Amino acid sequence: MKHDIFSTRYDLGRVITVGWELYRTHFGSILPIVLVVYIPINIGLSFVPVDYLIGEYGLRGFNMYMKIIQLTEFFFGVVATMALARLIEASLAGQPITWQQALRHSFSRWGASLGTGLLAGLIIVGLCFLLIVPGIIWGLYYSLFVFVVALRGLSGKKALDYSKNIVKGQWWRVLGYLSVIGILGFFAGIAVVAPFFFTPDNMIFNIVSDTLCDIVSALFIIMTCVFFLNNDHSMVKSEAETTPSLEPAVCSPQE
Repeated sequence: MKHDIFSTRYDLGRVITVGWELYRTHFGSILPIVLVVYIPINIGLSFVPVDYLIGEYGLRGFNMYMKIIQLTEFFFGVVATMALARLIEASLAGQPITWQQALRHSFSRWGASLGTGLLAGLIIVGLCFLLIVPGIIWGLYYSLFVFVVALRGLSGKKALDYSKNIVKGQWWRVLGYLSVIGILGFFAGIAVVAPFFFTPDNMIFNIVSDTLCDIVSALFIIMTCVFFLNNDHSMVKSEAETTPSLEPAVCSPQE
């Protein structure tokens, strides 16, 4: 699999298949990452008075609740995303790490991720104030920045430009792939929480259902990571092929 992902450009089916294989193979490490990050998040969210917000403010109250979830994901959920990305890349590189090491790496990049995300948000919002379309375009350009921050040691504008360089030239392809992965994730989440629609409305059931949904969502984070790694390597390879060498080629002993 290591040779395949770094040598062949994947189509959507292959991204999904490899993502599933990695999820299944590394589930024993994926599960504790998700539990460590999301159980505290879900416990905290269970204290948000969503019924009161909706009853008192209607649609605006529901939007307030969704904003709380988005902010929580931005500030804390990103830790799980970066840890999963680090775990998967290390495995594909033939240097597997433990889930504890993946989390430690993620926490070391947490501040960089928050700063980069805030910068991306400011740029996208600024563009949306000018025209909606540029905001949408740049939003997709920056959609992979979390993986750049987690795996390439970059932050700020450099990380955003790195993400943009991957997306540039294949904007519609990236939109299509990420949209399909997102839609699959949405329906998988609905399938997981559907049985809880018939259970009593209490805090424990809410925490359990939300956590199960997060465990399933990890699959689609890994699919997105596979897409990033495959296209990142393709970009680097393409740049190497188009950059003229200044020195005569020398074969390594392995060659």
